[in-house]
Amino acid sequence: MYATDTLILLIFILWIFNRRKFLIKPQFPIVIFALCLIIGIALSKSPQVGIYGAIKILEFSFVGFYVAQDTNKLKFANILLMFSIGIVFESFLAFAQYINHGSLQGIFYFFGERLFNSNTPGIANASLGGELFLRPYGTFSHPNVLAGHLIIAMTLIVASIKYKVLSMKEIFLKLSVIIGTASLLLTLSRIAIVLWFVILGIYIFRRFVNLKSYIIILSLGLILVLGLTTPLGTRFASLKLTDESIVQRESLIKSSIAMIRDNLVFGVGLNNFLINLPDYQKAHTPLFYLQPVHNIFLLIFSETGIIGFSFFFWFLVQTYRRINSSFIIYPLSLIIILGLFDHYFLTLQQGQLLLTFILGLCWYNKPLK
Repeated sequence: MYATDTLILLIFILWIFNRRKFLIKPQFPIVIFALCLIIGIALSKSPQVGIYGAIKILEFSFVGFYVAQDTNKLKFANILLMFSIGIVFESFLAFAQYINHGSLQGIFYFFGERLFNSNTPGIANASLGGELFLRPYGTFSHPNVLAGHLIIAMTLIVASIKYKVLSMKEIFLKLSVIIGTASLLLTLSRIAIVLWFVILGIYIFRRFVNLKSYIIILSLGLILVLGLTTPLGTRFASLKLTDESIVQRESLIKSSIAMIRDNLVFGVGLNNFLINLPDYQKAHTPLFYLQPVHNIFLLIFSETGIIGFSFFFWFLVQTYRRINSSFIIYPLSLIIILGLFDHYFLTLQQGQLLLTFILGLCWYNKPLK
């Protein structure tokens, strides 16, 4: 039970009281998906964790529905301001963790910061130029999650910045993007860093295509070349297929595919991937990686079977078709791409909140302003 769960519950209660009529007409695919989940949970090794997962789906379905219905009341400009404040807070905490070679604790513990230093077992360190480098976590459970949060928040802000306006609010939004970019580089999250520079390139080119765009492209290329020749560049250049992160992902993918093969229709049950994982890992590796598969599509397929996976794919297609504000395509696409390499959008509270919030914005029936 998280503090954000309590906040969502309070919002739900107030939302119910403020509405005289509450009627949802579920579509046929949703009914089939719900029945599939129930059967999968009933057949799973641990129905209890499956029921917990079903409750979380209902909770975050409400969050997405609430955002889609009431975004106008929330005022999108204020939402962007809250995101920018979060970026600045997380970035300065990340800077401080890097300087301190570990967590700060104190009041930051109550914001979610875990206790760690560079010698903590299992902590995310990286070697740059032969020197061990502690990747900052912020208040998240892993630097990759921090990086995912940063690029999605910064993408929303960059798309909404009014470049010719010099109000204090616009200046703060721009500064938050600059600070967030520096923090993103500290996380050393390869996929997120590459995606962020791709997004920046797209936005800059589209906005300034008629203003000597070749200079901008040349500048971005120069930055890329300089980046690859610095210690940060070795993070990318030294990537090998034998790296632990790749070996882990390969092992988990093999286990996931085996689960899908053995439980094709209903899957192993919602939230039951980890419970079943040891049975499949021991078949092809002497080492156990007790983690969800680092791919949201394989994770959904493993836990809910072909019916659940088909519903998820159908829902994504419908979501893209419902988008009214074109810039929302970018954060949604970022989530899908990041989801090909990690699992936190489905397995961690912070990732689930971010996913459902973006989905809610996608289903908002008016252009966002």
